[in-house]
Amino acid sequence: MPQHTMHLSWSDHGDQDHYQWHLADGNEVRVVDGHHGQQEFMEPEEAFIAALASCHLLSFLTEAAREGLAVASYDDDPQAILGQNDQAKIYVKQVTLQPLVTFKNAQPDSATIQALHQKAHEKCFIAQSIKSEVVIEPRG
Repeated sequence: MPQHTMHLSWSDHGDQDHYQWHLADGNEVRVVDGHHGQQEFMEPEEAFIAALASCHLLSFLTEAAREGLAVASYDDDPQAILGQNDQAKIYVKQVTLQPLVTFKNAQPDSATIQALHQKAHEKCFIAQSIKSEVVIEPRG
């Protein structure tokens, strides 16, 4: 299995709220604990949701292609709900994916689309790695 690496750095530079992810490809992401009006920063919770939604997207595209379906566009508005576990620890209790998928040819029926989302969920290694409940509510 491939190994994914990155580097995380923080230093006491007067703005202790932010730090950086140095990705293996050389890109950097500026991360902050709460935006505080700073739109150029990402929150770790946003990254978690984005990673899960991205994994589902890629798995969905793969499953659609296996069924001979060509996807024209895929849009999602994922949302997360925080909760407390049995030990009163805060965690991401639920992530709701709300994908809107259009196809290049005829739009499959909703049962076919739901089945593709279920297969994608089962194949998404991030979804299989987390405790959060993942709810998929296709739009359209």
